[in-house]
Amino acid sequence: MQTALIIFILTYIVIAVQNLPKIYISRPAGSLLGAVFMVLFGVLSFEDAWAAIDFKVILFILGMMIIVAYLEISGFFEVAENYILRKAKNGLNLLFLLIFSSGLFSALFMNDTMCIMLTPVVLRITTKAGLNPIPYLIALATSSNIGSVMTVIGNPQNMLIGLYSDIPFLKFFMILAPVGIIGLFINFAVIRAVYRKDISRTPIKISRNGGPGGIQKKLMVFSFSAIFILVVFLSLGYSPPAVAMVCACFLILAGATKPRKVLEEVDWTLLLLFSGLFIVMKGVEKSGITELILGNIRKYSAETEFWNMIQVTVTSVVSSNIISNVPAVVLISNIFSGLLMSNSFWLTLAMASTLAGNLTVIGSIANIIVFESAKEKVNVGFLEYLKVGLPLTLLTILVGIAVITVIC
Repeated sequence: MQTALIIFILTYIVIAVQNLPKIYISRPAGSLLGAVFMVLFGVLSFEDAWAAIDFKVILFILGMMIIVAYLEISGFFEVAENYILRKAKNGLNLLFLLIFSSGLFSALFMNDTMCIMLTPVVLRITTKAGLNPIPYLIALATSSNIGSVMTVIGNPQNMLIGLYSDIPFLKFFMILAPVGIIGLFINFAVIRAVYRKDISRTPIKISRNGGPGGIQKKLMVFSFSAIFILVVFLSLGYSPPAVAMVCACFLILAGATKPRKVLEEVDWTLLLLFSGLFIVMKGVEKSGITELILGNIRKYSAETEFWNMIQVTVTSVVSSNIISNVPAVVLISNIFSGLLMSNSFWLTLAMASTLAGNLTVIGSIANIIVFESAKEKVNVGFLEYLKVGLPLTLLTILVGIAVITVIC
C-alpha cells in the first residue's frame, strides 16, 4: 500500500506541476512512468497492468480523433473562419459569434480540437480588426469548455463518463444541453462586463484575401455523413467504441486523403495518458487504498442525493484545477463510483469537471492549448484570466446543479 501510494502521489505531482526546475516530463510521460513503476515495484503484475487498460475508452477516443482529423483536412474549419469574417460587424458581434460557434462546435468535435483550430484564427481576426485579443482568447477557451459539456463526445472526460455510466447519448444531451446553452449566454455576459472598454459596437473592417483554399468538398460531405451516422447510432444505444471505429473506418475507405496523413493528426499522447492512468489507478485499487478512502467517505456521506452532488462538485472543482480535468475524472470515478452509481452522480461529475476547467488558466487542457499557442503574441496572466474564470465558473456550476436537480 505504501509503495502504491508513493507512486500515485508522485505521478499526480508530475501531472499537476509542469514547470519543475531543470526537469520537464509531460503529462503523458508522467502517467507512463507511474504505470511502469507500478509493475516494476511489484504492485501489479504485467498481466494485471495490461488488463487494467480500458480499450473501450481508447478505441472510442481514437475513432473520434480520426473523424475530426478528416473534417479538418477537408477544410471545414477554414470555411468556419471565413464565415466569422463575413458576419462580424463589430467587436461585440464578433464576441457573440466566437462564443456560440466554438461552444456549439465543441459539442460535436471535441473542445481541444476547436481550441487548436481556432486560436490562430482568433489572433488573425483580432489583429486585422485592431482589437485586444485577450477577451477573445478567453472567450474561445471558456466557451469551448462550456459547449463540450453538452455531449458524451464533447471532451475526453465526458467520453470516459459516457462509457462508465452507460447513459444513452440523447439522455445525456437532453439533460446537459440546457447547462451548456445557458452557460454560453452567461459567458457572453461576463466577458462583456469585464472587458466593456475593449468590446464595443464600433464597426470593424476586416480585409479578406479571397475565399478559402484547399477545400475538399467530397471529403467534407463524407466527414459530415460519418458524424451523422455516429450521432444516430449512439442515440439508438449502440456501443460507442464500435460506432466510432466503424465510422472512422468508413472515412478511411471513402476519403480522398492518405490514411497516414490523418493518423499523423491523431493525438497519440492523449491515448498514452489515459492508458497510464488506468494502470496507476488499478495499482491504487489493488493495494487497498481506494477501499480505505471509500471507508472514510462513507462516514461523511449523507443519504440525500443533493448533498452527494455537492460533494462530487466540490471534489471535481478542486481536483480539476490541481491536476487538470481529465486525470481528475479518472481519479474521482475510481474513488466515488463504489458509493454512487446513479445517473445524477455521473452527470454531476461530467458537468462539474468540465465547467471547473474555466476557473484557472490550467484548469483544462483546452485552456492550456489556447494560451500556450498564443503566448508568442500575447500573454494572458493568471489573475487576468481569473477575473473572468472565477465568476463564470461559480455561475455556470450553480446553473448545472439546478438543472440536474430539477431534471433528474
